[in-house]
Amino acid sequence: MALDYDQQAAQKHGRAQREQLLPSISTLGVVGGTPIRDDQYFISNWFGAVGLNLEVPIFNGFRYSAEANEADERTKAAQENLRDLRNSVARDVRDAWLQCNTSYQKIAVTEQMVKAANMGLNLAQARYKLGLSSIVELSQSQMEQTQASIENVNAQFEYELSLAALNYQLGNVP
Repeated sequence: MALDYDQQAAQKHGRAQREQLLPSISTLGVVGGTPIRDDQYFISNWFGAVGLNLEVPIFNGFRYSAEANEADERTKAAQENLRDLRNSVARDVRDAWLQCNTSYQKIAVTEQMVKAANMGLNLAQARYKLGLSSIVELSQSQMEQTQASIENVNAQFEYELSLAALNYQLGNVP
């Protein structure tokens, strides 16, 4: 909003600078009374006067046109700053949404990994009970199941974190 107001102020300043190039008209009126007068020449003791002043800015060394051009360039710069900020905000929101979406999809993948690790652990336990494998294979299956569970929890945490980042970028207060 601050950059939007800066841009509006720059536009108004530019308009004011361009209006300096226009001629200006001013008037002045005076009414009064004279305490001392000569009755021979003047019948009444009041007087009035009206003046008109026309100012045309032609001999100013192109100062007003240079100030108007400067104000126009400042307006363009303020517009570009505003456009850049809007693009940055849109990019940040888009990036946060993509990160959130990726994190959400990662949860499903890690859940599949947990299922596969649980199945592998069940098979390793059955093979160990039948005496077809060693304790090393069983320990390795337990370790893989633990790692898959940790990855699943990490994926869920990453999703919550990216969801919070998305809400922050959208300006939602928790």
